[in-house]
This record gives sequence, structure tokens and C-alpha cells, in this order.
Amino acid sequence: MNIPGFIENFSEIMDELEAVMKRIMKDVKEKCSKELAEYQSEILVPEENFPRIRLTEALEILKKEYGKESEGIDIDPEGERLICEWAKKNHGSDFIFITHYPASAKPFYTMPSSDDPQFTEGFDLLFNGVEIATGSQRIHNYQQLVANIKKHGLNPDDFKDYLEVFKIGMPKHGGWGLGSERIVQKILGIASIKEAILFPRDVKRLAP
Repeated sequence: MNIPGFIENFSEIMDELEAVMKRIMKDVKEKCSKELAEYQSEILVPEENFPRIRLTEALEILKKEYGKESEGIDIDPEGERLICEWAKKNHGSDFIFITHYPASAKPFYTMPSSDDPQFTEGFDLLFNGVEIATGSQRIHNYQQLVANIKKHGLNPDDFKDYLEVFKIGMPKHGGWGLGSERIVQKILGIASIKEAILFPRDVKRLAP
């Protein structure tokens, strides 16, 4: 989903996603109480904002609280699970935003951080130990976008059609991608995401 211009910063994108998730959880609790009871599901949605911490801060918490060392500036599945445990314990929330991932780990269109360009104005939203959404503010300046494409080792000519509109002018904007099946899986505490997908695909199943 794209958040149209005009935005001031990527916090507004997280605000919008948080509002969407709170509405989803509200509707699920109101309309699916029977199913939630069947799966013994309890969802902690704070009245205040979801906690938001930088990736580097998350890695420091994992090291201090859980003795978990990280290879480089990255968080693995176990780290995601543990930082969600921390958020539940310290903030009463099954949700937590992790922000400011390294620029090298994000797509070329992700806006570099205003206070340190080696990081980004991007985020992941974790829910019950799993990433369910990733998003960012997008680069809106044509020259900056072309330069970032080159920095990622790509050829701007391959993105000619995409870049055309940026020559005319683009407002500050951003967006996110949301995994609906992951949300269902984590709400119900299902072990396999295949059980949350209508027609799951794997190496042994291509049809229907």
C-alpha cells in the first residue's frame, strides 16, 4: 500500500499502518470472538502507540537482555521473536516497529535517514515474533533516486519508465507491504502459515 503525498516524515507512514492494525484487531475481537476462543487467542494491543525502536537499539537490547550476539547490523528470526517478547514484557504490546535498517539492505527507492545516510527511513512491523509488514518513506527527488540506483549497482536505464514521473515532480510519499496470511497465523497461533492460506504453494503443491 502506498501512502499518498504529502507527508512530512516516515513516522506518518507508521502512524497509518498502526491505525490499520488496531482497526483490524478491533474488528477481529468484535466479530470473531468464537474463533478466538476456540484457538485460545489473546492479543495485546496497547492503547498507546506501538513501541518504536531503531534496529541498532534492538540489537543492544538482545545482547543485554538475552545474551544474543548479532553478526553485523541485522536481526534474525530468533531475534525477532525475542524482541517481541521484550515488547510484550515492557510495553504490554504484541506489536513493535523496528526502524532504521541499513541502506544496503533496503531497495534503492528507500529514503536514506536524515541523521545518518548509511541507515534508512524504513521500518518493519513485528507481531508476535514475526515480521508482518515492511515499509518506508520513498525517495521523491529525481537526481537522488538516480544516484541511489547507481549506488545499488543498478542501471538507471533499466528503470526509465519508473523514473519518468519523478522528472516532473513527486511529493514526499511512502508505503508498506502487509502479509495478511502472517497476520492470521499469528492471531490464531497456528504453527504453519500454510494453514492460514486458502491455496498454499510449496515444492509438492502447485495446483489448485
